[in-house]
Amino acid sequence: MLSPRTIKKRIRSTRNIKQITKAIEAVSAVKMRKSEEAALRGRPYALAALEVLRNISSNLENGFEKISLLLSSPEGKPPCLLVISSDKGLAGSFNINVLRKAMDFLKENPAAEIIAVGKKGSEFLKRRGVNVIASFSEAGDFVELSETTPIANLIRENFEKDRWSSVTLLYTHFISALNQEVISRPILPFNFESLDYIVKSITPLRGKYANMPVAIGSSPILPSAYVFEPSPQQALSKLLPTLLEVEVYHAVLEANASEHSSRMLAMKNASENAGELIDSLTLEYNKARQAQITKELTEITAGAGALEN
Repeated sequence: MLSPRTIKKRIRSTRNIKQITKAIEAVSAVKMRKSEEAALRGRPYALAALEVLRNISSNLENGFEKISLLLSSPEGKPPCLLVISSDKGLAGSFNINVLRKAMDFLKENPAAEIIAVGKKGSEFLKRRGVNVIASFSEAGDFVELSETTPIANLIRENFEKDRWSSVTLLYTHFISALNQEVISRPILPFNFESLDYIVKSITPLRGKYANMPVAIGSSPILPSAYVFEPSPQQALSKLLPTLLEVEVYHAVLEANASEHSSRMLAMKNASENAGELIDSLTLEYNKARQAQITKELTEITAGAGALEN
């Protein structure tokens, strides 16, 4: 059995660790909520942009895919995978879940090129010899659109040069504080289903924002209500890159909220485990202390008996 002094040191160390994990848990809860609110603030813009895109498409006489290179898919080119992970650890299984899906994608597409957002993902993939063509990190806990625009620009420029056949986005979708899901979905070439999904997914299933209406396609298409200057084709060519920026930005916000949620839960579990360990060590300390006192009393009694004799 350990000495009472050693056990007491362990109790003190465990209490210090518990204080740290509780603090990280509280900070992560605040950051998670702010990240979720940031995603929701961008929802009206994304919704309006989709409605404009929908109405523009009704005014186009030519095929939709002929208007922009972002709408067509070149043949015989490798795909690109945009992987969004975190810069920091202590987030439970957040990163490993994303990276496991990334490795599955690479098994099916060995020639794929990777764009990594987050230090953890970039370091993991590079250690395994994966073709990471670009890495982005240090975006911070509360990302602005200007910070993710370079990512969208890199994707757009290379896709317009026919470097890739498609671009797939891999990130963790925030459903609730207790539930996140790793999602893999194509973002280029553009399609209405993908854009429709991104706006609908901004509204959480539960919480105070759960009742926000989703009105995509609810208004009738009225071609006569729009007078385009310049032409619908030119308007569309400007709108699509902006929508790509919104998609990437929203995915990073979702991943941030999921990261903070995973870290909050991991630290909550760590705090609970620390509490259980403290209780166990306290019980062990009391037993050791009791044994020590009993031993001392026995020695005193034996000494007193020896003196009497």
